[in-house]
Amino acid sequence: MHSTGPLPDAIAAGSRPAIARALTAIENDLPGADALLASLADRVGCAHVLGITGAPGAGKSTLIDALLGELLARGKRIAVVAVDPSSPVSGGALLGDRVRMGTHGGDERVFIRSLSSRGQLGGLSRKTAHAVDLFDAAGFDVVIVETVGVGQSEVEVARLADTRVVVCAPGLGDEVQAIKAGVLEIADILVVNKGDSPVASATVRDLEARGASGHGWEVPVLTTVATNGEGVAALADCIDQHARASGVGRRLKSVSAVAPSTPSAPATDDQLFAQIERWRADGRGVALATVVRTWGSSPRPEGSHLAVEQGSAFVGSVSGGCIEGAVIGEAQDSIADGKARLLEFGVSDEQAWEVGLACGGRVEVLVERVDDALFAPLLAARRAKRPVALVTRLAGGAHALVFDDAVVGELPLDDLQLAETRARLSANRSGPLASREGASEGALFARCHVGAPRMIIVGAVHITQALAPMAAIAGFDVVVVDPRRAFATPERLPNVEVSTEWPDEALERLKPDAQTAIITLTHDPKLDDPALAIALTSPAFYIGSLGSTRTHSKRVARLTEAGLADAIPRIRAPVGLDLGGRAPAEIAVAILAEVIQMRYQR
Repeated sequence: MHSTGPLPDAIAAGSRPAIARALTAIENDLPGADALLASLADRVGCAHVLGITGAPGAGKSTLIDALLGELLARGKRIAVVAVDPSSPVSGGALLGDRVRMGTHGGDERVFIRSLSSRGQLGGLSRKTAHAVDLFDAAGFDVVIVETVGVGQSEVEVARLADTRVVVCAPGLGDEVQAIKAGVLEIADILVVNKGDSPVASATVRDLEARGASGHGWEVPVLTTVATNGEGVAALADCIDQHARASGVGRRLKSVSAVAPSTPSAPATDDQLFAQIERWRADGRGVALATVVRTWGSSPRPEGSHLAVEQGSAFVGSVSGGCIEGAVIGEAQDSIADGKARLLEFGVSDEQAWEVGLACGGRVEVLVERVDDALFAPLLAARRAKRPVALVTRLAGGAHALVFDDAVVGELPLDDLQLAETRARLSANRSGPLASREGASEGALFARCHVGAPRMIIVGAVHITQALAPMAAIAGFDVVVVDPRRAFATPERLPNVEVSTEWPDEALERLKPDAQTAIITLTHDPKLDDPALAIALTSPAFYIGSLGSTRTHSKRVARLTEAGLADAIPRIRAPVGLDLGGRAPAEIAVAILAEVIQMRYQR
């Protein structure tokens, strides 16, 4: 499939065959899918995305079928993305949800598509957001996203939907309080379906007692009987009222803008803190959760972050899915009262298995409201790429910012603690300070902020196509520079920052520092030499160039003539460890291995 030609226009015109082809390509990562989505980017932002979630058996699919009839009667075009559980055999979707929406599936104004969750945590599929964008670009007025049956920690739909409807089954009773930190917290509208049950009214009372609200919107509790349509018109009215009050396009304004290029990878620190700054600039309250100690097996290491804003949008991870829902709930409370919270969780063997671990363990998480007094200097240091460690007393939340040459903050640190903190900062290793472990004043935790290393690759060649994504997975911020526009295309380098500047201009702008690796791969002196001339006068920790010994001899002669003889030994050439590989991907592995080796000076 190719993104060029008439397909984007056919999608925008609402062609059902074109939409179906595009959905198949997107779900299965077929060639051209990324380019197609990019071509539709300026056509999204008009659809109202309605997320419908809740526990299994609450009647979500039957309620959606009834809601489709009501919305059709109001002149709407509706698309439905039904995320179904994966088959353990084939990985495909078990299409029970779609079957229960069959009443309106044949209407030309309705398009229903099932996506397999394929083991993805959070109640959605990895491709759900792309499917929503496609339906949005196709001109549907409403896009309904139905999650798989979710539990209290699976709240991914909160980041995607403009209006979040949580469907509850009668009989929750006292369990409402037990799951308050989970999926109920994301609701804009609460619906007790099967309202003809004798216990439905008690569930409504329990939900109303929560008194949830946010952004000027009081969360209503409605009752429906989806099988006969009772209460569905009132639900449609309430959905419309929320859309007018809160607007559309939530997914385009929040976390998705900084989602990591590798879909399954956690957000980088730079992405997470950039999102915090955006939320703060919008006037939204934010809390930051940090893993401060782990015992046994833990999905995320000490120092891992989860940032949460007051509307429950979040970025980052502290457990890979085991405890995120509970931490988000505590973060909301911290935003409201300003108090830090030290939480301890036991990750069960069953939960650990779900996130890829062999066994469970325990994790301790500190949750703090993001206030200017502390975080303004921290964010300023990060923007300036100045290494700093944030030391926190876990009991009470006093802080100190420790730089190589200064200490700022109200938390007093003695010489031993400062030495240990700076040793951790030098090694970029967050963790508890042994020098204060068990002291009466309370344990101390040092979170190092050194910034992600960068890799600047000159030449969008075949090796680069393998090296760039590998380096991104290894934690590098990657920029590929090549003025040859035929090489530097999104199709050849998807999800990679590409510059078509001349290499010397790009490096002047990018200002390589001691956290930067520079690699030239074009074999063309017109491109490689200007880049090397700047690299050799920079503090970059690694400089490498592709080419044989003979090629490098000629390179040395040219650079010597340019007056760079003393710096030439810094160039690793031929580039990469001698692993014996010859294929582009094998050479890329050798290059990345040598870069990592040099970074840690082994």
